[in-house]
Amino acid sequence: MTTKLTVLVAGATGMLGSKIVSALLDKGNLNVRAMVRSINDSNPENRKKIDAMKAKGATIVEGDVMQPETLLLACAGVDVVVSAIGNNEVTVPGQKNLIDAAKQQGVKRFIPSDYSVDYRKLDYGDNDNLDMRKEVFEYLQHSGLEYTLVLNGAFMDIITYMPLFDLEHQTFQYWGDGETLLDLTTTDDTAKYVAEAVSDPSLGNTALEVAGDTLTPKQLKATYEEATGTKLTEKSLGSIAEMKAWIANKKASASSLEEYVYHQYMYAMVSGKGKLDRIGSDRYPHIKPKTVKQFLSKGNL
Repeated sequence: MTTKLTVLVAGATGMLGSKIVSALLDKGNLNVRAMVRSINDSNPENRKKIDAMKAKGATIVEGDVMQPETLLLACAGVDVVVSAIGNNEVTVPGQKNLIDAAKQQGVKRFIPSDYSVDYRKLDYGDNDNLDMRKEVFEYLQHSGLEYTLVLNGAFMDIITYMPLFDLEHQTFQYWGDGETLLDLTTTDDTAKYVAEAVSDPSLGNTALEVAGDTLTPKQLKATYEEATGTKLTEKSLGSIAEMKAWIANKKASASSLEEYVYHQYMYAMVSGKGKLDRIGSDRYPHIKPKTVKQFLSKGNL
């Protein structure tokens, strides 16, 4: 009889984390631990997610990535740690603490909180959020833990919030020639691929690159128009070099990351610098990822 793997998910009440927990439980052959800061979380939304995960079969454990001593208990007896920590002040130190605890407790594989374009191909400074991913990945490599990266391009769920769309003015705007391929995946499908990655023996110390759809900006505009019946005015904003200069100027005067970080993500995509080169979605044929047209046709705007 094969022993079930035990998987710990950090960031279990987050947008993606809760979906990863659900996808792992759907596999039916895994022991799933959902790590939360407090089992008695007073936040109504988090409370609802905790109750739902518990009802579905997850074991709820307490752990705070900024309190290393709590992580040792959470990681005890765990085979795979999946991090789904968001972009904030604990992204780097918290994941480093989690990596240390995982190594100390003999965890066999660590999946960091990436779920993005291929940040390994970016330079430091190209994207403030992905710089944190790069730092954590370097730490993970030096730790000696086996790892698997899950890279899915951009989340389809926020497609209309990308700098490409100005729906208030019914405009589609882009930098470059509009012909660079962009990788897009829903959070639901990303979670399903993570659930496969935890137990795939061929994914040790490598990346699982997946995409529900791959379209150029101009194809994305046409798909949006077809799915919604709404015509958008096309507008060129300039070259990729001009985009990079715009971001640098904006960053120099910005009062918050929000003012330019989405353009940094867009730069990684429309420049082709963060493009996924080895998309392997078809290695799990039972997963039928949504295309952009399918996603938008269901009113996900």
